[in-house]
Amino acid sequence: MEHEMKKDRRKIRTKKLIRQALLELTEEKGLSRISVMDLAERAEINRGTFYLHYHDVADLVDQLKQEIFEGIKLIAVELNPMEVKLYAERGEAYPTLLKILEYLLSHADYLRVMLSPNGDLQLPVQLKELMAERMLQQFQSHMAMPGESTDAIPWDYFLAFTASANIGLLTHWMSRGNDLTTRELASMMTQILSRGPLETLMRGVGNTM
Repeated sequence: MEHEMKKDRRKIRTKKLIRQALLELTEEKGLSRISVMDLAERAEINRGTFYLHYHDVADLVDQLKQEIFEGIKLIAVELNPMEVKLYAERGEAYPTLLKILEYLLSHADYLRVMLSPNGDLQLPVQLKELMAERMLQQFQSHMAMPGESTDAIPWDYFLAFTASANIGLLTHWMSRGNDLTTRELASMMTQILSRGPLETLMRGVGNTM
């Protein structure tokens, strides 16, 4: 039992070293230019140790992303579009948005680097797709579905606009070193989701935080 615990601790420590090496090297030279040798040298391990955990650099990045995505999915099941409007009317942050932002903030070191120009160019696209998928699942009982007639904007355009806007806010927030608190950003997002960007701007987001 003690041997297994030591083995697990060693595995966790090795993965942390590799993760840190990945972030440092991505900032320095760009993700696309990193090799397994680079990671092994920076983490002070041999390549054989790296291959015990990951197939290659792409597999490492994919595993780290999937860990973050799984956490988002667990929280996103709590989303309720009707509640967003109620919280916006009260000038409060929607709690589920706040939970998602707090979760993302706990991964800020990874997201700040990987959402940068030197980082993972697929990450914004994958986050957008994930967000659109979650929104579709949670909003489908309240909104007209694709293919159905509606006087509102087409559902796919709504998803494209909303998901892209939220990823843009997230990327900007990360690039600025999380200068707003999670509650401030959640309040802003609650208002924009409920009222739209123009009305939110004219009302003054600062008055709702």
